[in-house]
Amino acid sequence: MVTPPTFQIVTSLTSFDSANVSSWSGGGGARRQIALDSMHPFAGREFGGSDRSNLRGSRAFGSGYPYGASSTDSIAGRPFPYGVWPIYWGGNFMGSEEYGPHLDSIRPGGQLVLHEIKGSTERWNVTDDETYYMLCDRETAFAIMTSFVTWCDALPVWPVVFNITGAGVGEGRAGNITVDVSNVVRYYRASSFAFLFRGYNNTKAKTPNSGATDADSDPLPDLVTYSLFRKCLSGVIENALPIVDRIPQKSKTGMIIGIVFGVVIGLGLLCFCSMGKRRSPNY
Repeated sequence: MVTPPTFQIVTSLTSFDSANVSSWSGGGGARRQIALDSMHPFAGREFGGSDRSNLRGSRAFGSGYPYGASSTDSIAGRPFPYGVWPIYWGGNFMGSEEYGPHLDSIRPGGQLVLHEIKGSTERWNVTDDETYYMLCDRETAFAIMTSFVTWCDALPVWPVVFNITGAGVGEGRAGNITVDVSNVVRYYRASSFAFLFRGYNNTKAKTPNSGATDADSDPLPDLVTYSLFRKCLSGVIENALPIVDRIPQKSKTGMIIGIVFGVVIGLGLLCFCSMGKRRSPNY
C-alpha cells in the first residue's frame, strides 16, 4: 500500500513537539498550541483541529479560516487551523509579510513556490491558454502535483521559487511569471494554498476583505467555469490537499501490552538479581 505524502512540522526544539501534515488526511481533533519554550516566532498560537469539510475558501485573500479570522482586513496574528501558514503577497498585503520570506527556513512544508499546471491533450480538450498555477509551500506542491498527474493526467512540471522582492502590493513572481491576487480562482486551507488562472482579473481582490464571497468577486471566464480539467483539479485539491493530522489516540491494547511487558521484564530482573545474591560467595 502506498503511503500518502506526508511532511512534519516542528513546534518546539526543547520538547521536540511535532505533528504530521498528510495528503488525504481527515484532520480534525483537538486544537494544539505552538510551544512557548523555544522562542518560536508564533509561540502560543493555536494550530490544527480543523477537518477537510471546511477547507474551501473564496476568491478573497484571508478566506478559508474555520476559526480565528477576527479581522477582515488583515491576516496578521491569526492561528493556523490546518497546521500550515498562509501565503504572503508583495507590499505586505493584508499583513501577510508577518509570514514572509524571512521565515521560509522554518515555514511548514518549506518555502513558497509557484507551480504550473497543464492538462494532457490526449484526455482533455485543452489549449495552452488553459494553464493554471498553484501557490503554496514546496512539500504541498509536490504532493498535489503527484495527485494531479495520477488522477487528472496533468503534465509533470517542477515548481519555481516564489519571490516578492520589489513586487507591488498583492503581487509576486516566479522566474518570468508574475501573478497577483486578482488571478486567484480559489483559496484553500486558511489561505495557505491559492489556485490561480492568469487570464482571470478579479478587480475586487485588492480591496482587503477576507469576508468577501464569490458573489462579491468578478465572474470567472467561461473557459475556467466549464472546464472539465479544472473541475478535476478542484476535486483533487479538496480531497488530497495536505492538512495536519489529528492527535493520535493512544491504543488501550498497546498500553496493556506495554504494562504486561514491563511487569514481565521487571520480574525477570528481580529473579536474576535474587539468584545472583544467592550465588555470591561469602568473603
